[in-house]
Amino acid sequence: MNYKNRKIEATELKGEQIREGKFFGCRFAGTILKFSSFTKCVFENCDFTGVILEGTSFEECHYQGSKLSNLDFAPAVFIKADFRESVIENSVFQHMKAGSKDEVVRYDLRECLFSRANLQNTIFTKCDLTGVDFAEAKLSGAIFDRCKLTKARFLGADILGTNFEGSIIDHTELDYQGFVQYGNSRGFVIGTPE
Repeated sequence: MNYKNRKIEATELKGEQIREGKFFGCRFAGTILKFSSFTKCVFENCDFTGVILEGTSFEECHYQGSKLSNLDFAPAVFIKADFRESVIENSVFQHMKAGSKDEVVRYDLRECLFSRANLQNTIFTKCDLTGVDFAEAKLSGAIFDRCKLTKARFLGADILGTNFEGSIIDHTELDYQGFVQYGNSRGFVIGTPE
């Protein structure tokens, strides 16, 4: 199944199971992806603004150059997602406990890729991001709330103003500039001995 430069209609893919589909330059604005599943699909330069994700699963999908901003990813599942070079600004990654509207449970994003993605002002709540690659990502203003960042890679990432409160940081990789930005966000400044 191949789609190119199309606007996907509101319920066109509702409840569909798509394997190895290719979407190039498609607009999903206002599309309802309720109970849909996508496996090994490619979404290149697609716009997901305003998409409704409910019971939607994405496994081993690629989103290069796609826009996934201003979305709540709580009702969706992403397994081995490749978000490299995508734009995911002002979005929220969290999972709610079944039947609850306010109890957050662990969201497993361990094998996802976010290198060179624009994640400014995006919120990750209780996400397991063990080993995830954020190299050269734009993370200014992002929030990692109670996330597991063990062995995550932030080399070359812009983490100015990024909040890591309550997160597990263990063998997490930063380059020199990342250390400076992290220190500045915690109130540290580089001084010189007198």
